[in-house]
Amino acid sequence: MSHRSRGVQDGMELWPGLCRDERCRVPSRSVPMGVLSCVKYLMFVFNVLVFAGGTCLAGVGAWVAVDPAGFQDIVAAKPVLSAGAYLLLAVGIALSLLGFLGCCGALRRSRPLLLAFFILVILVFLTQLVGAVLFLVHWKQIQPEQFLSELRRNYRGDEGAEVFSTAWNTLMVTFSCCGVLGPEDFGNGSRFQELHPGTPWPQACCARAGLLQAGELLGWEQCRERSPGYIHEQGCFSTFGRTLQKYVSLPGSCSLAVLGIEIFAMFFAFCLYYNFD
Repeated sequence: MSHRSRGVQDGMELWPGLCRDERCRVPSRSVPMGVLSCVKYLMFVFNVLVFAGGTCLAGVGAWVAVDPAGFQDIVAAKPVLSAGAYLLLAVGIALSLLGFLGCCGALRRSRPLLLAFFILVILVFLTQLVGAVLFLVHWKQIQPEQFLSELRRNYRGDEGAEVFSTAWNTLMVTFSCCGVLGPEDFGNGSRFQELHPGTPWPQACCARAGLLQAGELLGWEQCRERSPGYIHEQGCFSTFGRTLQKYVSLPGSCSLAVLGIEIFAMFFAFCLYYNFD
């Protein structure tokens, strides 16, 4: 090939718009069609599952928010139940939106939808990552005194209707514990003693025959006398800490799995966005 011909071909490669002949055009670098189709359908299946899961969560959240009567035996604190219902609803809607964007972006070969999906996933990923780092950094700095002062100042007893008291009642019954450090937390100087003079601690600290607040007390008088087996001597701070350490591998594994899925989702979305016209 002459120097002139080679120069013309080099010019055509640098300026493909000047090339009118298909033979002189440089082929575009892209993922093979088989791999691209596989990635597209994997992306679709993954987002269908995300959309289905989000729809189920949103449905449960809406059901509990509209008609919570069937859940009162499970979660006795109505304000806590309501907050959990709206949280489920928000998470379900967010997951459904995420799955919808991923499905439509993959099937319609839409770069804007894939870009929106990628941005949302990376925002969720960074939020989870920052939350995990903050939790690990500040976990050792949590002291029981921080909770004890709030409990003594705000807890109103078994019949308290505000969120704080009902949440503490649910916590103590569920984890079979009493107060932050023990039954002494409800002694002189506490808001509980001001409202219930002569009562040493709430009935939520007493052992029950059944699960959760639906179970009957084994014996209120024996509980008042602090008879062994009738009162929970252990504070909720240490009980909850032991429970968290015992089962930390399960949420840790789930969190790692979710982060891994999100990384693959971002990778698939980027591949499709880069290769779709």
